[in-house]
Amino acid sequence: MDKKMNKRKRLIDAAYKVLVKKGYLNSSIKDIANEAQMTPGLVHYYFKSKEELLLSVQQEIQANYHTKYKGKIEELPSLKDTLLEIKSRSTDNPDWYRWRYEIYSLGIKDTDGNLENQVQSVLKGGRDSLSAPLQQVIGDEKEASALASIMLACFDGLALQKIVDSDVDMDQAYEVLQEMIELYLSRKKD
Repeated sequence: MDKKMNKRKRLIDAAYKVLVKKGYLNSSIKDIANEAQMTPGLVHYYFKSKEELLLSVQQEIQANYHTKYKGKIEELPSLKDTLLEIKSRSTDNPDWYRWRYEIYSLGIKDTDGNLENQVQSVLKGGRDSLSAPLQQVIGDEKEASALASIMLACFDGLALQKIVDSDVDMDQAYEVLQEMIELYLSRKKD
């Protein structure tokens, strides 16, 4: 990686840390520059605005996520394995969910539509990644998409509860969620 790309990557990584910790509205370019051990002027050299930096962080997160899972699934994983992997994100990497909530909040309040489009993209990507394998099981695209939407809401909601309340029993919640999905799928087969 050349020096220019390395500095840009350092700024994106620093912005992620600062934005997750302080939130977009409470963070400054100076905070991000300090985290990256650079000057604020250098941040502005690479990014025109804090919003552009925010969008670059989101693009980096999406790219990393897709790279992590691309080509790893030769066959459909079991429902249990899928749920265990998703549950592990909230316990192993709660900052990933903190970032999601930050971008959701900003997107809901966005009057220009830039961030709202990002949130739509994040949610659509999540639904699509769940919907495709569900469609193979259910056989109906609309129904698979609806179930994917419900599951995504459960994943995000459970993670939020765990982040704000360490007493939430994620194991039990995911066991019940698995039972509910299996019951639904078994009724569809009948």
